[in-house]
Amino acid sequence: MSARSYRFTMSLSALLLGACAPSAINLNVKSPPGTNLGRPMYMLVRQVDPKQYANEAYSEVADKVGAPDTTVLQTAVIYPGTIQRFQVKTPKEGALAVSFLFTAPDGNWQMLLGPEQNTVDVELTVSRILSNSVPATLPTEAPAAPEAPKGAPELPKLPDKMPELPKFGSAK
Repeated sequence: MSARSYRFTMSLSALLLGACAPSAINLNVKSPPGTNLGRPMYMLVRQVDPKQYANEAYSEVADKVGAPDTTVLQTAVIYPGTIQRFQVKTPKEGALAVSFLFTAPDGNWQMLLGPEQNTVDVELTVSRILSNSVPATLPTEAPAAPEAPKGAPELPKLPDKMPELPKFGSAK
């Protein structure tokens, strides 16, 4: 294959793959009655840079409710005891983050959606996103684990059976 036909094939592939990406994501949010201690809360859907998303503070995201910037694609009030459905346009660039502004977040309060997803089901609990409802996130570039330096001593091996430790506080 010539370099010219290779470039043409790659360009055509990129165009077709881009056309296959969903233009909207269906977001289904299940909020049981005890979610957010029974109080309504905000949900924000935003266009984000995956690297910046990982370092965002809760207060930074919460500020976008009152003063949305160009990255905010949708806001909604989530009511406990409901299942709410939303259709969100996918951004042409960047990733999509969904943030739930719990009164007292305890765990996952936001999630990153992958570009290939067209329907996402999210289940909330009292103060966080239920972990098994969180979709796979975009792949991140993890640094390779460093190799041990050459000539480094080997770590000692653990014995097959650990010696029994003395018991304290037992009545005899």
